[in-house]
Amino acid sequence: MTERDNLPRWNSRAGGHEAWYVTVGDAASGEGFWLRMGLAGARRAEPTAEVVAARFHPSDPERTFGVRSVHPSPDFTLGGPDRYFGAGESEIGPGYVRGAASGGGRRLEWDLNLTTGDPTYVLLTDWAARGLFGSSSVLVANVDAKVTGRVIADGEAREIEGGRGQQGHVFGRRHAERWVRAHCRGFEDADVVVEAVTAQVRRGPLLTPFVTSIGVRWEGRWIRLLRVAGPRDFSMGRWLIDVTDRRYRLTGRIEAPSYALVQARLEGPDGVPRYCHHTDVGSCRLALFERRPGGFDQIAMLEAKGTVQAEWSGRTPSSAVERRAAGS
Repeated sequence: MTERDNLPRWNSRAGGHEAWYVTVGDAASGEGFWLRMGLAGARRAEPTAEVVAARFHPSDPERTFGVRSVHPSPDFTLGGPDRYFGAGESEIGPGYVRGAASGGGRRLEWDLNLTTGDPTYVLLTDWAARGLFGSSSVLVANVDAKVTGRVIADGEAREIEGGRGQQGHVFGRRHAERWVRAHCRGFEDADVVVEAVTAQVRRGPLLTPFVTSIGVRWEGRWIRLLRVAGPRDFSMGRWLIDVTDRRYRLTGRIEAPSYALVQARLEGPDGVPRYCHHTDVGSCRLALFERRPGGFDQIAMLEAKGTVQAEWSGRTPSSAVERRAAGS
């Protein structure tokens, strides 16, 4: 159930991280919005909450910006079924997210409602999230929500009526060393959604291979594809996809130009920040194949332009991404 999977997991002990995020695409303007709020429980210090918000404009990069506000304890609260988390002016609960964040002379305000009720998609399976390769769980509680409400970016109000988005919940003992995550929608077949993540975790002095988990919602059911491989298959703003199981294969790419990305600092429970380079106006071109007698046959070409949410994250900020969330 969506609401159960969104309930707070942090137990107030030192260490660990938890966040809720919402991404929104406005059909009328083509703009995208990223709203993220959560906390990091540092091992040797008081836990800290952070709110990150960003606006992505499809044609005018100067109107793309992000802001980040930090809230030390006790200026944040973990709730329950009616309110999952609140920090400063911002809060998230079942079917709603509202708040504001300012910095660097920029301000973003939001008051949005999301449809709920679809089954949660577990992007990382238990063995990948909590086993030898694991550090975090990634639950997409509302995979393809309809969004209504209002966003005000630097005083410019945008009424969201035909919005589409997703809402997720991330938590665990520590951040991955590197990860790329993507949510692809906006295909001709409105029921198709692609959820994808690839991540690498540090175990002492060693780095694990990259674990890739991709789910394709196709014809009302989920196709799950997993891969464990040593070398990474991405660079900043570009991710090459090639995953296969006994029945299906998905190939292609997910990408975004550097001017469509906003860099935001995320605090880590190990005291080492991660730098997230995020977009909500990315693109993808993916081919889905099904095994038939004689080999794989292509059954779908999934193309979306300007509607893909994606992020490239790790310990190092990218010099290629000029737009940084104020406060990062």
